[in-house]
Amino acid sequence: MIEVGHNQNIIVTQHFKERLKERGIDLDFSKLNIEIIRKMPHYIDNGCYKYLDHKNQVIYYVRKVRNCYKLETIIKTNPIQMLRNLCDAHRMLCESIYHPNNTCKYCKKWTFNNICRDHIFETCIRGEKCKFNHVDLPK
Repeated sequence: MIEVGHNQNIIVTQHFKERLKERGIDLDFSKLNIEIIRKMPHYIDNGCYKYLDHKNQVIYYVRKVRNCYKLETIIKTNPIQMLRNLCDAHRMLCESIYHPNNTCKYCKKWTFNNICRDHIFETCIRGEKCKFNHVDLPK
């Protein structure tokens, strides 16, 4: 049985539980609560919030239903897929918050093809001479 945090308004769907088992995802849900999830980078797709847990390489699909949060499903990613999703999340954040104010904070920096993958995996030896963006994943 999944026990998510303590006294959290979280509903875990049967679909979520089935995907955990099907995809072989083994996480310690006792240390997870909605406040931790909501601090993760995310983007919205068809009314579903996709929270990106890059440390565990999973994406939580969450919907808010009245005063509860519903964990709809979970998918496992690889590091490059996660980086693509993080780029999408930063682009959507920039478009929804900064562009209306005629500023751009993330688009150029978080364009997938401009990011140094070696830096992400801590293997870049070019340092200051690297022509790609050195971005750090959220802590």
